[in-house]
Amino acid sequence: MIRNIPVDFDPESAIIDAELLVKYRMINRAIETLERAIDSAPRHVALREKLLQILIEAGRRDLAAQQCLALASLHISANEIEKANERLLEAKRLDPRVSVTGQLRDVRKSDPVPPPPPVHQTAERPGPITQKVLSGSLADVSLFDIIQILENSKMSGEMYIISSAARGEIYFKDGLIVGARCGSESAGEALSIIADANDGTFEFEKSARPHEKTIKASSNTALILDLLRSKDEENYELGTADLFQ
Repeated sequence: MIRNIPVDFDPESAIIDAELLVKYRMINRAIETLERAIDSAPRHVALREKLLQILIEAGRRDLAAQQCLALASLHISANEIEKANERLLEAKRLDPRVSVTGQLRDVRKSDPVPPPPPVHQTAERPGPITQKVLSGSLADVSLFDIIQILENSKMSGEMYIISSAARGEIYFKDGLIVGARCGSESAGEALSIIADANDGTFEFEKSARPHEKTIKASSNTALILDLLRSKDEENYELGTADLFQ
């Protein structure tokens, strides 16, 4: 259904109206008012923050999680990295089932200017300056969700993963995975090992440093699905072999 938006629509007035509706316990009307406002001004942070607040207070955690993801996307575009990380973690706390793949389809294809270079920029790794864009715990945000964020944001650079399963690197060009390294392994084999990481930390650095394209895929989603299918086949074969031992 298409909502009718007044030509002279004012986001700040919508926030005031929503607060008044909440005061008189007309929660659904308040939510609808803010949703109409967001239709008109989808990148207005204050509108989404007010809607997030009302949704949390109303116990609608799944919808609140979606607003967190939308806010994270806006913060990434504005290079507000800490705020983006906070919103991503909040989304996971509100609804552990939430998937970035399904919620960040409308991410702006921006090219944010990241903060100063992190510890990975050393004399042993010469080349273009690298700058941290995202970092966090893999216990809070899955590796696949982070990969999807990078694809949606068209970012180029390196992701460093340190976990009990693996210590490795994944290389991105315009959001797509083009290579990986883990110990002595590289390309698809390295990515397969890194994909098992579900604890530890990740850190992505935006960089123009070129990487040899050792992994080719039309999208990260297609690549991940192929990887998961291969792992399922391996696990099935191992299980079958165990039955005959």
